[in-house]
Amino acid sequence: MTRIFQQSENVYNAADSVRLHGYAVIEGTLSSAVPYCDRVIKVLSVYEGIHATKSYLNVTNQGYLYFVYDANRYTTAEVEPFIEAVDRRSAR
Repeated sequence: MTRIFQQSENVYNAADSVRLHGYAVIEGTLSSAVPYCDRVIKVLSVYEGIHATKSYLNVTNQGYLYFVYDANRYTTAEVEPFIEAVDRRSAR
């Protein structure tokens, strides 16, 4: 399991999470989270075998979360429970 990344953090931290766990969860609104996700995807573009994709999910605690995941490793349906688990853990 990973954690929620802030836009103020280095994008390489989130990219490392995608490489290690298959996903990175990003906090923020459309106008701030999407550009951060795009930067993470750009960082990951140099790695063969990783197909980085961005998406978002409505969740209980945060309302919604954006995330980048490796589509070669997970489908959207497979990664969503991980995003929900990160959200549940963030409320503690």
